Amino acid sequence: MNKLLWVFISIICIVAMFFAGSDSEYFSSRVFFSSSLIQAFSIYNIFSRGNEPYSLEKMFYLFSLFFFGVAPLLQSFDNSNFWYYRPLLEEEYFFMNILVIIIITLYKIVYFFFRRTIQRSKAEKKLNSFKVPDKITFINSLLLIILSLLAFVIVFAFNNFNIVPMLVRGGEIVADALSDVKADESPTKWLIVNNFVRPISIMCFLYYAVSKEKNILILVILGILALITCFPSAVPRFAAAAMYIPVVLVLFPLVRKKNVFSLIFVGSLLIVFPFLNIFRNFDDTNSKEFKLDFKMFTEQHFDSYQNFALLVSNEIITYGGQLLGVFLFWVPRSVWPEKPLGTGAFTAEKLNFFFSNVAANYFAEGYVNFGYLGIILFLIFLAYVTALIDKIYWESERKVTGDFFSVLYTISLGFLFFILRGDMLSSVAYLFGFLFAAVFVYKLTTLKINNEY
Repeated sequence: MNKLLWVFISIICIVAMFFAGSDSEYFSSRVFFSSSLIQAFSIYNIFSRGNEPYSLEKMFYLFSLFFFGVAPLLQSFDNSNFWYYRPLLEEEYFFMNILVIIIITLYKIVYFFFRRTIQRSKAEKKLNSFKVPDKITFINSLLLIILSLLAFVIVFAFNNFNIVPMLVRGGEIVADALSDVKADESPTKWLIVNNFVRPISIMCFLYYAVSKEKNILILVILGILALITCFPSAVPRFAAAAMYIPVVLVLFPLVRKKNVFSLIFVGSLLIVFPFLNIFRNFDDTNSKEFKLDFKMFTEQHFDSYQNFALLVSNEIITYGGQLLGVFLFWVPRSVWPEKPLGTGAFTAEKLNFFFSNVAANYFAEGYVNFGYLGIILFLIFLAYVTALIDKIYWESERKVTGDFFSVLYTISLGFLFFILRGDMLSSVAYLFGFLFAAVFVYKLTTLKINNEY
């Protein structure tokens, strides 16, 4: 069944791409066939390992399918030009496709090697000890509600006690609502609130949701608090994915069945993400325009491939300078004025883009730090970490109920996608904020409190 599924989806995808671009004056046979190979190889790996319905390896190939396969091919047909003074040349698309084919093939080989040979680390026992009691006490349930409510109040206060920015991310309405706040609050405080405080409400909900015996009223209260504190359209889309992928996997056992998660993820990227994009620039003029735009693959949201290509074409290498900023992401810029910009902003500055909030994918990070050697080093590190975590999670008896490590693992699925898209400075900051929030909630609510409830 897996074999038939990946073949069928590959054929549908490739045929759709062919008809989408066959009439384009920019159609290139070698770009089309190399992109088709990327798509087919990615789809094969998405629907392999049927006994593992979701994994970090599958997230890598889901990213590869859309950001290295589908989007660049459609952009080549459309001759898309985002931030640079010219579109990519046909030979640049072809060169980058060959480079991507090498990357995704090497990842598979190195991942397979580590998955077969790696010894599960000493951390495995500690990770598997993240257990949630079958029945959470009244006191701890109350603590979860208080923590979640406190997170909501803090985020609400930082949004000028205005509900609109809690529901919508961008646009004129939000700008007006926050006009006084952003002038007063430091970026560091905003990072702490958005990356650590905000996710606490989701973590409280997930902690309670994975317990075996649940009180529906408490679950609903925690769910409502989590939803209004972390409303999907009010946070970056990939942060929303990191928040709600665990919720979907925990609440709906069907999603944990063979291939269902991958199919839903593909559908979400084709339908849900375009819908959420409406709220990035929400104002009175477009508030009623709720149509989905499937041309999003030729728009700036998928600029990651082109920015990678431009870094390679212009041979921009910092010899580790960008990586230093990632390692020291927690140091405020007020303390370290020379702190490196995120690689997206750095790329924009170097190439004189007219916009600086651009994406630089994970392998672009490798190249900008150490050239082609950096791509290989970053690839090996990624394959090692994903193979290790997948092995720890899937090669031991795993039940979502009562297992908070399952929550941590499902959080990592969305964040891997976020990190792969880039840039690393912002995505790593988000990742550590979420993980700290998760561990904070777990440690606090598992404290042994003597009570008679």
